[in-house]
Amino acid sequence: MAKPEQIKDPALRAQIEQAFMEMRSGQGGAAVKTLAAAYLAMLAQKPSMLDETIELRPGRKMPAVMRWPALGANLTLESVLAKQPDIVFEREKFAVSEAITYYEFTLDSAISAGL
Repeated sequence: MAKPEQIKDPALRAQIEQAFMEMRSGQGGAAVKTLAAAYLAMLAQKPSMLDETIELRPGRKMPAVMRWPALGANLTLESVLAKQPDIVFEREKFAVSEAITYYEFTLDSAISAGL
């Protein structure tokens, strides 16, 4: 299981830890905003992540970063293709369970990227 201590970048680790504390205090929306900012910071720090693709089916690929959960804080494909990633908030309130999904994705992505 991934842990924030595995993140090398101290600023990124602090954001992930802040989101964890926000979730623990029942602030799902605040945690999702913190995690969105952390993910965008990761993409800015390591822009090569925007070039990585996954194959959906033979001959059809999509940017790997688009696996970011689309639960109301959505990474837009247009922004990824333009190499200026942006997360659009479709709503303000998020359940802690939704925040956990964003948390696990962001944490795993940071560790996988070696950040």
